Parts: sequence; C-alpha cells; structure tokens
Amino acid sequence: MSALDPRERDLVKCEDMRIHAERACEYLGERTLEEFLEDDLVQAAVIRCIEVVGEAARLVSDEARRRSPSIPWPLIVGMRHVLAHEYGTVVLDKVYEVVKVHLPDLLVHLAPLIASLEHDVGWKGDRDA
Repeated sequence: MSALDPRERDLVKCEDMRIHAERACEYLGERTLEEFLEDDLVQAAVIRCIEVVGEAARLVSDEARRRSPSIPWPLIVGMRHVLAHEYGTVVLDKVYEVVKVHLPDLLVHLAPLIASLEHDVGWKGDRDA
C-alpha cells in the first residue's frame, strides 16, 4: 500500500472527524443530560467517538487547519487527550455539551473543508456508493 498524498491524508482524517462526530450525535440522540448520565453504554460510545474525532484532528496538517480557522483544532485535540489519558477526571456534563452544542457546529465547518479537499485531490466519488 502506498503512502497517501498529504492532501489525501487530510481528507481521510477530516472524513474520520465527520463520521465520528455524526455517530456521537446519533448515539446521544434526544437523551437528556440525566438520561445520558444514567447510561454507561451510551457514555462509552460517545466518548470513544469524541476520542476518534480528536485523534483525527491531531493528524490534520497545519496547512489544512489554516484553511478552516473557525474549527477550534487545539480544543478538539485537547478534549481527546483528556478523554484518553485523564479518564478519571472526565466531566460527563462537558461531554454532553460537546455533543449537543459543539459537534453540530464542527460538522457545519467541516463540510466546506472536506469539499475543498475533495476538489484538491480530484475525488468525485459518491459517498453513498
């Protein structure tokens, strides 16, 4: 397997961010904070998705990051570090807020970046195919 072009790698990582942000939102669904706090399985699934979003964000190049300065890259990566390494200090209220407030906003800002990267690499595929 050949190494990806840096722009292709950025596209793959941004797609990983999109997919896992969407999953976290789907897994949380319409649960209230109280319902979320009572559901260990949903907590684990949502936290894992946020970790993947943060790890993928960490691997996006500085060049791609500069193309979308409205995305809070350091905060996303920082959240991943807290979830992955300081799990004893995870504040579930904050996890809930990230999914309800910040991930939908992230998805809005990722869409044009992904479209731009797709254009750069000449990707014309159908996501649903």
